[in-house]
Amino acid sequence: MFKIPDRVADLFGDDAIRVEFQQALLAAGQVQGHEMKYLEDGPFSEVARITYRRLRDFDRTALPEDQRELVAGAKALSHRLITSGYAIDEAAKAEEHAADDWPELFAFVQRKCAARVGLPGHNGWERCYTHIIGRAEAALQQDRPAEDHDARYAVLRHFASFFSGDAGFDRRWFIQVPEVS
Repeated sequence: MFKIPDRVADLFGDDAIRVEFQQALLAAGQVQGHEMKYLEDGPFSEVARITYRRLRDFDRTALPEDQRELVAGAKALSHRLITSGYAIDEAAKAEEHAADDWPELFAFVQRKCAARVGLPGHNGWERCYTHIIGRAEAALQQDRPAEDHDARYAVLRHFASFFSGDAGFDRRWFIQVPEVS
């Protein structure tokens, strides 16, 4: 579903995130030696996919606290990077573009996501929230190509859609994104 070039890698990927995913997989014992090279050099969207598939059902309870947090953050971030790619793809297919209401959309997403941090059942949410939403805001404020604005706006819509039943949600922000299989 990702467009070529991989918009998630362009917008959200970096070497620090690759290393974070590698460390989480190693801490969880969910990576084999021959895969490390692919995790270092492979397409970023595939690295996110591998990370999520390996950590999706992993029981973190036996890990030390710092490793539990690392694994929870990598699982949440990889999951939402994948679905963010789906949101970018869905918006591009529908020829939807960034609107001028992005400051209101961002404020809504920031307020709603911040309220989720630390809630039971939302382990790792802070990691994906700070990385993805923070980068989306930065790009929307900068003088960037229209396609970057469109992609990041789609990602903010994706996060806003989690709260589509809440007060302050604007129906035009809703975007239907498939779940990771």
